[in-house]
Amino acid sequence: MSKKKREKKTIKPKETIKKLKPEVQSPLFQMSKRSFLGGILAIAAFAVCSQFANWMVGGVFALAFLLVGGFKLDFSLRRWNYAANLLWGLLAMALTSIMPCALVDTKPKSMGWDHALLNLLCVTIVCGVVFILTAKFKLSVVLSSVGLTILAVVNGLVYQFRGNELTPMDIMSAGTAMNVAGQYKLETYENTMLYALVGMVLMLFLALSMPSFPMQSKKLRRSIALTWVMAMSVVLYVGSSEIAIRNWTNYGTKYNGYYLNFYLGVRDSVVKEPDRYSSGHVDRMAEEYAQPEGQKDLPNVIAIMSESWADLSVVGELKTNQPVTPFLDNLHTNTIRGYALASIYGANTANSEFEFLFGHSMAFLPEGCVPYQQYVQENVTALPWVMRELGYTSIATHPYYADGWSRNRIYDELGFEESTFIEDYPQQDFLRKYVTDQEMFEFVLNKLKSNDTGKPLFLFGITMQNHGGYTYEGPNYSQTIWLDRDSYEEEYKKAPQYLTCLKETDDAVQYLLRELRYYEEDTIVLMFGDHHPSLGNGFYEDLYGKEFETLDEEVLRYTIPFFIWANFDIEEAEVEGTSINYLSRYLLEAAGIDLPPYYQFLKEMEEYIPAVSAKGYYSKSQGKYLAVDEASGTEADMLNEYAIAQYNNLFDEKNRNETFFGQYLPEESDSILE
Repeated sequence: MSKKKREKKTIKPKETIKKLKPEVQSPLFQMSKRSFLGGILAIAAFAVCSQFANWMVGGVFALAFLLVGGFKLDFSLRRWNYAANLLWGLLAMALTSIMPCALVDTKPKSMGWDHALLNLLCVTIVCGVVFILTAKFKLSVVLSSVGLTILAVVNGLVYQFRGNELTPMDIMSAGTAMNVAGQYKLETYENTMLYALVGMVLMLFLALSMPSFPMQSKKLRRSIALTWVMAMSVVLYVGSSEIAIRNWTNYGTKYNGYYLNFYLGVRDSVVKEPDRYSSGHVDRMAEEYAQPEGQKDLPNVIAIMSESWADLSVVGELKTNQPVTPFLDNLHTNTIRGYALASIYGANTANSEFEFLFGHSMAFLPEGCVPYQQYVQENVTALPWVMRELGYTSIATHPYYADGWSRNRIYDELGFEESTFIEDYPQQDFLRKYVTDQEMFEFVLNKLKSNDTGKPLFLFGITMQNHGGYTYEGPNYSQTIWLDRDSYEEEYKKAPQYLTCLKETDDAVQYLLRELRYYEEDTIVLMFGDHHPSLGNGFYEDLYGKEFETLDEEVLRYTIPFFIWANFDIEEAEVEGTSINYLSRYLLEAAGIDLPPYYQFLKEMEEYIPAVSAKGYYSKSQGKYLAVDEASGTEADMLNEYAIAQYNNLFDEKNRNETFFGQYLPEESDSILE
């Protein structure tokens, strides 16, 4: 009896524990939670699609969310659970891989099946990396798909705002982009963009209805993922070895696929030594050029890089209600004028600035990079240092934020003794949300007239008035330029606002030169555009009359105007074509300054290579533009010599050639970095 009682006593506590243990949630309860969430998503999908696209499609999506929320797969055989999860994961990653195509309004079939597979491979590699960290399959697919979709959305916005896609190097410029992001508006979207995003949400929501995906251990899961990532990375590297990056409009997404193109940008971001590079080779190059003798009575030198200044008539006949730049069009007395090839379109102003101030070319740097933020980390030889050595006071000014393109740091490295930004301006005259060219030119004149250093002034300024975001509506803008409606297929809204701003630039330049014409000191002015404005591919193609297909056609949107004007007699000239990297040589020579050795080298280089940029170079032998890697013979040799000299200045600090570059930099003990 006592034994039975003892047995009962041993049983009762177990029964009590069992009763106190919370019950496992039933499938019905789990389904109810999913159904509730599915109902919310169904309502949201229907509302969004009805408002911005098509209510019938919204109804289909709503029904799909309700169905997905109402069931949960759970097979009795584990292998079927594995198969269901793998199929869902593959579909989610495939949708992720083509998402960028929908967001830049292009068709994935344009890229070819091999590129499509490489894009899918890129997505699976990212998923594998996340899986290594989480050891959870469904979570890895969801996190990688969400992250890559966000990247695709940002790329779509960047493409619409500036006409070029987001590159790996743009991430380095995120701070600068945020400074001006508020000036842009999302003007148009395609229904496919919205459907793709809603479809992605549906696909990820489906993860809640997938069966569990157990594996024996986290160590085994991570080992499998690591093996996959390493193997597929090798396949990606080999499979993409012959594929070139594309950064022209939406061609990266259209032909390569965005994720593959992004990977190619990372792959090509490392700057390699040019063929036959050595410091001794640079020394032998520099021996050919003589040092100039010291000069007196040097003129003041003003260089203005005008934001988005372009002559659209280069692309095609522009028909407006009145002339846009009548003063600039008729500027000939004591003037050298012409056109120069830029390396950028629509954005990345700092790269044109780099080419001018260094006399270097973006042709020898990774496509999409911004040298200011990647390669200029300490004192390097640039035009401000050279001007200081020649006897000038070098200052810079820009009526916008100092941290844009890291200018508050870079300008010290380049040799500017003084830098002024928007906080130094009176900020009394705005066009849209930017300081006008008129106010900036008044500021420049005050700097010139107040220069009491006993030295001539070298001033480099960057305007801001005509910056992109040509959709402003507010009190600081009144439209004066209209397009002839009968001459264009569509009613373009950005172009008239841009042209209205450009008309104000024309008036401001007239004011500046009128003031300088009677200034008592000899003064010379260079003004050049940094890039064409982003007015939409449709507008440029309408203006040109068809799509841009050949490189000779493409460079039309990379061709910017420039002029050099002096308040003293200079030889007038028309320059049919050059490039921004050569403009400093033109300026020094027009100012009557004996060219330093490196600028003598640039003058000789231009005889063989009249224009060179990131887009390509003009081949005199073939009479057309070619990609730099297509050069042959003497042209290839000269381009390589140019690349060698540039590499020596930017990347070989210990062996920097004294004649070309080293003599202009301060001694280490006097470095501004100490």
